[in-house]
Amino acid sequence: MAKAKQKSTAELKDLRAQLEIEVNEAQKELAEKKYSVNLESIQNINAILKQIDKNYEWSIKNAAFVINLYDALADQKKQFQIEDKGESTVQLNSVQLNQLYTIITNITGTGIEAAKTFTRLLTNVGAQISDALKEMAEANKVIQEKHVALAELDGAIDQAEKPEVAVEEITQ
Repeated sequence: MAKAKQKSTAELKDLRAQLEIEVNEAQKELAEKKYSVNLESIQNINAILKQIDKNYEWSIKNAAFVINLYDALADQKKQFQIEDKGESTVQLNSVQLNQLYTIITNITGTGIEAAKTFTRLLTNVGAQISDALKEMAEANKVIQEKHVALAELDGAIDQAEKPEVAVEEITQ
């Protein structure tokens, strides 16, 4: 009986080890993944860059992220202009995508013209940003499900490793 229990524990541990490898690979893949966001035109890219530069209030907590996003957008815009294909679909990693969303949803400004310009920009690119965020959320959901499975396996391993005490041993 003890050998069958050990085998069961060993099988659970093997299953957990395999799942942990899958989780690590999925997390690495997610960290390296680029999300396509069609900003529809170079003018929209310019407008976003201008909003970040002129109207976004950064702090010590996010300055490096803001710079990273700004530089990524500016570099891609420059490449689009060099290639002159009318391209405006940027590739952003998950950190940059989250930062773009945070910036877009936290920009402040003054004046009706600034409000109109920002509203037009948001109307033009908001759906594309939301779609990319949904894609990222789905990938995160898969990883979360794998973490739940890991936790369940940990519980099963703990339970399997507990010594079995026969009823007669308890009464003695």
